[in-house]
Amino acid sequence: MVFYECVVTTRNTTNFVQLTNLVKSISHKVVGNGGLVRSIQNHGIRNLPQRFKAKYADREGNRYYQKGRFFSIYYDANPKIQKEVDSILKMDEQVLRNTHLKVRNKLWYVNIAKEDKNPYIQKVMDMEK
Repeated sequence: MVFYECVVTTRNTTNFVQLTNLVKSISHKVVGNGGLVRSIQNHGIRNLPQRFKAKYADREGNRYYQKGRFFSIYYDANPKIQKEVDSILKMDEQVLRNTHLKVRNKLWYVNIAKEDKNPYIQKVMDMEK
């Protein structure tokens, strides 16, 4: 299992029910396939760094957005599930952008079985030489 962070930017006009359904569908996909959702964080509505264009215009005819709602989902899953989550996000018309990041910390290096990629094992091997 790989630890992922998914940062999602949606339209600022998206209502609570649509956002809840999106997060629930992602969570059910991850948990249903043996993954684990660690955290969901809402970062609120913020100004976008540049004007974002939506796939389709909304009911008022807006297609370009200066503000967006940001939220993050942290989960453990295999890469196949990550691609399925990405396809769910691409299919949703409320999503403006999304990014998946593979989160790594120092414990990740400890668990690596390959000695040539583990910096801590490399230090010990260099000290023995």
